[in-house]
Amino acid sequence: MAAIGQMSGSHTVCSSSREANIEIEALQLEVRSSCVLIVEGNQLLGIFTERDVVRLTSQRRTLENLAIVDVMSHPVISLHQSAFTDLFLAVNLLQQYRIRHLPLLDQDEIVGLLTHESLQQLSRPIDLLHLRQAGDVMTSEVICAAPSVSMLAITRLMAENRVSSVVLVEELVAEGQLIQIPIGIVTERDIVQFQALELNFEDVQAQAVMSTPVLSVSPEYSLWKVQEAMRQYLVKRIVVTGTQEELLGIVTQSSILKVLNPVELTNLVGVLEYHVNRLKAEKLALLQNRNAELEQQVQERTATLKAKAEREKLIATIATQVRSSLNLQDILNTTVIEVRSHFNCDRVMIWQFQPDWSMVVVADSVGNDNVSYLGKQVYDNCCATNLFDLYCHEKIRVVSDIYTMQMSDCHRELLESLQIRAKILVPIIQGNNLWGLLNVVESFAPRQWEAEEIALVQQLSTQMASAIQQATAYQQLKTELAERQKTEADLRQSEQRYASLAAAVPVGIFRTDAQGNCFYVNERWCSLTGLTSEEAAETGWIKGLHPDEREKVLNKWYSTIRENSPFRLEYRFQKPDGTVTWVFGQAVAEYDAARKITGYVGTITDISEHIAVLRDRQNAEEQLVYNALHDALTDLPNRNLLMKRLELALNRANRIETYYFAVLFLDMDRFKIINDSLGHLTGDQLLTVIAQKLKSQIRSVDLAARLGGDEFVILLEDIDSIEEAVAVAERILAEFQAPLMVNRYEVFITTSIGIVLGTKNYLQASDLIRDSDIAMYRAKSQGKNCYRIFDVEMHTQVLKRLNLENDLRKAIEREEFIIYYQPIIDLNRNHVIGFEALVRWQHPTRGLVPPSEFVPLAEETGLIVPLDSWMLYTACQQLARWQTQLSGQFPLKVSVNLSVQDLRKATLVKDVERTLAQTGLDGNSLTLEITESMLIDNIIETIKILEQLKALGIQISIDDFGTGYSSLNYLHLLPADTLKIDRSFVNQMHEGSRNYQVVETIITLSNQLELEVIAEGIETQQQLQWLQQLGCEFGQGYFFFKPLDVDEIETLFIN
Repeated sequence: MAAIGQMSGSHTVCSSSREANIEIEALQLEVRSSCVLIVEGNQLLGIFTERDVVRLTSQRRTLENLAIVDVMSHPVISLHQSAFTDLFLAVNLLQQYRIRHLPLLDQDEIVGLLTHESLQQLSRPIDLLHLRQAGDVMTSEVICAAPSVSMLAITRLMAENRVSSVVLVEELVAEGQLIQIPIGIVTERDIVQFQALELNFEDVQAQAVMSTPVLSVSPEYSLWKVQEAMRQYLVKRIVVTGTQEELLGIVTQSSILKVLNPVELTNLVGVLEYHVNRLKAEKLALLQNRNAELEQQVQERTATLKAKAEREKLIATIATQVRSSLNLQDILNTTVIEVRSHFNCDRVMIWQFQPDWSMVVVADSVGNDNVSYLGKQVYDNCCATNLFDLYCHEKIRVVSDIYTMQMSDCHRELLESLQIRAKILVPIIQGNNLWGLLNVVESFAPRQWEAEEIALVQQLSTQMASAIQQATAYQQLKTELAERQKTEADLRQSEQRYASLAAAVPVGIFRTDAQGNCFYVNERWCSLTGLTSEEAAETGWIKGLHPDEREKVLNKWYSTIRENSPFRLEYRFQKPDGTVTWVFGQAVAEYDAARKITGYVGTITDISEHIAVLRDRQNAEEQLVYNALHDALTDLPNRNLLMKRLELALNRANRIETYYFAVLFLDMDRFKIINDSLGHLTGDQLLTVIAQKLKSQIRSVDLAARLGGDEFVILLEDIDSIEEAVAVAERILAEFQAPLMVNRYEVFITTSIGIVLGTKNYLQASDLIRDSDIAMYRAKSQGKNCYRIFDVEMHTQVLKRLNLENDLRKAIEREEFIIYYQPIIDLNRNHVIGFEALVRWQHPTRGLVPPSEFVPLAEETGLIVPLDSWMLYTACQQLARWQTQLSGQFPLKVSVNLSVQDLRKATLVKDVERTLAQTGLDGNSLTLEITESMLIDNIIETIKILEQLKALGIQISIDDFGTGYSSLNYLHLLPADTLKIDRSFVNQMHEGSRNYQVVETIITLSNQLELEVIAEGIETQQQLQWLQQLGCEFGQGYFFFKPLDVDEIETLFIN
């Protein structure tokens, strides 16, 4: 193990000299780390190499206590320094004994060590390496293994096959063959390192520790490049791969060293001589074949010229007929006869389109066995809707066989009925109108149409278009002459109107020569482009094009000239003043009598308004989409966009195991107070400021959205842990510690934040919103201006609260509530003066539910209003019944609590008055209790309501006095009769304590304002004595009586 440790540790030795030669240093380091020489008294005993480590590892021998003398290789093949006069001698020794280390001795003393690497460094056979390729010297029988095999199996493969490395491969099937793709490699050097690390070779798989990726080259790589790659990447071996990355072989340092073998040099000379002789033979064969090729080309060109002459003759014949006759039918008949004769086909016919897009045969030339279709009318139901698209853009239809070409069944049946087996179909376009079709047909056999034939038919269709145009013009001319003879006056008026119309026509007209040089433009063209006719001459019109359009327009224009194709394009002109005009330009060729193009004539039409409408429509559509996904006030994404992003995040979390995201639900604290007090305009501006602050705290990949009102949601994408979401929440909370300036107001606002970590456990985006909302409400309930992270317990509590709310709604309908009455005692005379009515819920399954659990929920949901109405009526009715039973002997009173929702009810006073009337209870027997905290919300209106209740004889009591913070300012204005000292002061009062002083102050204050005072929560004799000493008149608490039900009250006091 010490030797292995020495070999393993050699790679960690670094030179301290900055001037050291890096390549030599790496070579020396490689020697030190690949073997250990065993010497005794300067006498070489043996050598221990990486291969020995592999052999021992494969035998599963324990190396810890193994002596190196027992496992070293000996005797050692060596070379005396005096004999090292020939580089080939050392190379032959290394290859003969299949070793990689050759010690140099001087009188049996070690003076050096020769290796493959050092011999390459000495020889540097650059020219030889340039001439040889990797495929020439690679070892094709590569020892391979699967990545899943154990490292023990790898060492056994190395030992059994005496190789220095094993390539790890994946097997794939490509083009029906099994190939091996190299993905990693394990070398003897790796085995030494793993032994030094005391790796368990039996348990570790090769893929866990293999070197990857594998450095690879193609077989055509020169050995010089291979050696340079080894030197650059400090490796000893490079795999050779094919075009499909499959493993072909491996090149090692030993492979490269073979180049220096004299036998290899002799073989190389033979290879070079072979290549020289082969090149000479190929040169002679090429010269012999060239003559034959030239003869073949002459024959082919002769045939081509003959066919071209025949086509030109055909075109000339038809052109002559066009020039010599103005009768369209004669021209059409001549055309179909000549074309059928030239093509030697079964039929040639010309179809003319009718207004309903049916087709009529207007010319037909057929063989002896075929029936003429002249005058036949056909309507193609299969392709009628596509005719305009197919033919108006000069699309040519070529069919070699209707039974092999893809088409609809109904269209094939139509062609069969017309005896068409193969065809060339070319549109005839007169001006901009689709006039008809020229059809060359084989009726009974398929035919492979040649390109020259197709081009000829296309040329003929152009001739037909000219003939039709000429005949139509001739007919028009005859009509015009007849009209002119009929009335010259009308003609002059018509000419005058025509001239005026031509001057005012809203179309720019231009003409060019055959090379595309402009020589005429009309006034409308000049007004559209901003150029004069002189400036537009030759190629000057190009200056008027918009800079961004020039390349596109010129490419289209010159391709039109080259290909004799129609010019149709939408583009822009830019006038010298910067005005941009969109135009639709189109141009056609003009021909002379010989059908040679003499120039082009075209028009440009102003389509700026059309383009503007399209652009406005596009902008409007984009704006509609944007508005649908964004909040109109803050411009933040809205709920729709948020839900889409959440769905994408959930999908990504399901696909990627390590992907996490977080959702933050924010609700602004006290926003309603700010909105109501400063106005909705200021509130809207505040929301806009809040939105910008939230956006400033997140990354560009994250999302801040507004759900509505003062609720916002933040989506944090691709986070590592919940701590990142917490950090964002803390930054947001810190951001809102400073006041905000809104509409000249300094506004303080905070936020409560609920956080939920998004994982693949969530199935719907709405569940994330729900849970983050739950966490936010937990933050609200725990003091606001903080964050809380969602957990399962929160959800459980919410469900419990929801069930409680449902039960609460049913409880009012089922009358599950009962009233308990706690006696109020005159502390000086020790007798009962009345009762405080306290509601209890007799739940059908949970039993008696205390008010602390359901009253806050009732207040939050608004159910407190019907509950208080029932309680007021029931308490008044019960006290009236007791007063009747007592015959007025004892003037008892009942106290009933009101909620803040009761005070906001517009009909409160009338409802109380109606309750007193229905129960027969006098107003003097009723006390209504309100809490001190209820007075801060619109206290002026509250005072008005209390005064109206006082007018009914009802007494007003301020409950929990001393726990509020603003009613002292209005206490002298309140129509109150009683102050109730909160039980929190009474329970914790001790003589001289702060609570004692508070109680004393409240009693003193009530005396000064001539108000009665009632102490709540009296539980001990000492508390009673202190209250009596301080002058407290009345009290209630468990020291006297706990809250009692009706039966207990009647037993103790009534009966």
